[in-house]
Amino acid sequence: MKYYGLELRPMQESGAFLLRAMQNEDMPRLDLLVRESVQNALDAALDRQPGGEVRVGFHVRAHTAETIASLLDEGIDRKMLLKRYPTGGQMLEIRDSMTEGLTGPLGFGEIGADGVHGNLLKLVYEIGRTRSDAGAGGSWGLGKTCYFRMGAGLVFYYSRIRLGDGFQERMVASLVEDETSPDRLQRGTRTGIGWWGAGDGLTPITRTSQIHRALDRLRVQPFTGIETGTAVIIPFLRDDLVPSVGEDDDDRLARRPWWYGSQEAYIRIALERWFCARLDNRRFATGPRLVASVNGKLITADTMLPVFQATQALYNRAIGVPVEEGDYLTRAGVASDAFLGREVAPRFLFAPHGSAGNIAAALFTPEQLGMGAPNNEHDPATCVFGRADAVPPYRPLVTFMRRPGMCVCWDDSTERRGWSGGLPGLADGRYLVAVFVPRQERILANDPRHTSDERPISLESYLRGCERADHAAWHDASGLKIVEKIRLNCGNILREFGTRKPVVTDVPPSIRLARNLADLVLPARGMGTDGRTGVPTPPRRPGGGGGGGSGGGPRRAVPATPTLHLLEVTYAPQEMRIRWALDWGTAPRSLPRRISLAVDSESGFISLQQWRDNGLGSLPFRVLGADIEGESEKDHGAMVRVASSDDGEVILHAACEGPVDKVVGVLWIRVSAGEAVALRPVLVASLVEPNAEHA
Repeated sequence: MKYYGLELRPMQESGAFLLRAMQNEDMPRLDLLVRESVQNALDAALDRQPGGEVRVGFHVRAHTAETIASLLDEGIDRKMLLKRYPTGGQMLEIRDSMTEGLTGPLGFGEIGADGVHGNLLKLVYEIGRTRSDAGAGGSWGLGKTCYFRMGAGLVFYYSRIRLGDGFQERMVASLVEDETSPDRLQRGTRTGIGWWGAGDGLTPITRTSQIHRALDRLRVQPFTGIETGTAVIIPFLRDDLVPSVGEDDDDRLARRPWWYGSQEAYIRIALERWFCARLDNRRFATGPRLVASVNGKLITADTMLPVFQATQALYNRAIGVPVEEGDYLTRAGVASDAFLGREVAPRFLFAPHGSAGNIAAALFTPEQLGMGAPNNEHDPATCVFGRADAVPPYRPLVTFMRRPGMCVCWDDSTERRGWSGGLPGLADGRYLVAVFVPRQERILANDPRHTSDERPISLESYLRGCERADHAAWHDASGLKIVEKIRLNCGNILREFGTRKPVVTDVPPSIRLARNLADLVLPARGMGTDGRTGVPTPPRRPGGGGGGGSGGGPRRAVPATPTLHLLEVTYAPQEMRIRWALDWGTAPRSLPRRISLAVDSESGFISLQQWRDNGLGSLPFRVLGADIEGESEKDHGAMVRVASSDDGEVILHAACEGPVDKVVGVLWIRVSAGEAVALRPVLVASLVEPNAEHA
């Protein structure tokens, strides 16, 4: 392949500039790559109508440095290449089919009177040139720079297109690197940018035999038959593409999700994370569905992580698709009052007046998201952000998208002007997941700030223009507040939905009053004596007491009654292990503290006595045992001992003199088979009065 190094000219971009062009260091590189490459494939779909499909496959495999060096006849510093990669590396092939491929002129001299540049020139040779067709993903033309950030900066492009009555194959390579780096691979250019192709390198190779020899060395299969598409091949992948696992809110090392174990696994979850609405969704509304695979293994809708299956179901409901029996919300048993479907209709935005789109939201128990045994899936925050939301109330998750069906971002902000309207979460430990889908055809009202000419602007076009190069958010144009009004309207709807009080019913307590078994325990924070306040309990200051000490700020009154916090819940068949912490309170230390089991219902928790008084028999939950953790057995000089009873109670006694601050321990609970699978236990902390039975 012949080399062409880009010369330094006035206003010329450099490799160092292009490597920073995305200006997004927050999102992992593999996420950026998946978003950009899939959007490119969707933009090039042959059949762009609903019911069609676009196929994208990701393949990771090993290769040698000599293989790559043998393809580049000139322009590359072979000694430096072998020095940097003595054992070779990993190669990523991103292959799309049922797409038009890298069409258009082979070089700039072939651009016709119509001025059409085509996919080849836009992707391989140009920077900052965008697609102008409606519904396209790109709006800046800078997204392709993410390819060069995956490894050494070298990328091979192979494509097969339909040309007249036949087909043509095209192949070209490009290298973008920091021109100031001492270990750079190009020595003959001052820009750090170069190409390998036919002739002077600025046109791709089109000879089929030459292309197939190169593909054979790269172990890439050529397109055959009537197949058209593109393969983007990135050698020498970086070792740090899979992000590291951070720490949770307690500064403890978070449980490592399984998809952090390899690049292939992470790519799979990234596909689900950003394209769950379109992935294997035959009911996708604005184009062909996405059929994706990783190393040949197909990703189907029913194998996605539960939170992404739920998101696809919410998308389908938001666009008005009739609910089918296989709908995830139906399979998970989400009740009708735990689902929201509403129009989002800010005033004075459109001509004529109407909605900006639809929002669909649902409340899920942990069990409905597969977090209990035997699935033991990670919580939604880990699936989306890679970092657990370990303490209830859990932050709401809201995503939004336009026509390409990519989640622009996932928002878990609890700020008042955010997508969830400042909703802090649900006090009962459920998760809120919501999707906003705009009506792309809506025409903006005649506001002189909307456009400099008289052409009508659709909501889709406006939102596309609100996306920056990384497509990671919607930012209103200067002086306009269209996105802000949509966001605030969504926030008002979700806040009202998430904070409404449960309906009180006169029906006697029974199974149908309880939530699913997955929502087994109360929040780990915000628990009063009945565990329903939803108000976070401030941390106790060192030294106990009422919040004194040398620190600034107001003193906090320590509650007299004990306060229970749930730290961790582990599930097993018909059993659960609960790690808890109990604030002793300021009531006399001689009074024992009690942790009792009760049953949750929509009208409040049902105590053991109430359960029996209603003729419901034995409580379906039983305490198997309890223990105090070693570090809590002696807390500020006070010993605490535990006694459990057959009545579903644990009694804590201060066994010697001295103040008691906080006690940490473990409970084991047995869940009865049968009707108990529909019930939800509640842990209630209280004082044992002197005249009480168990005093």
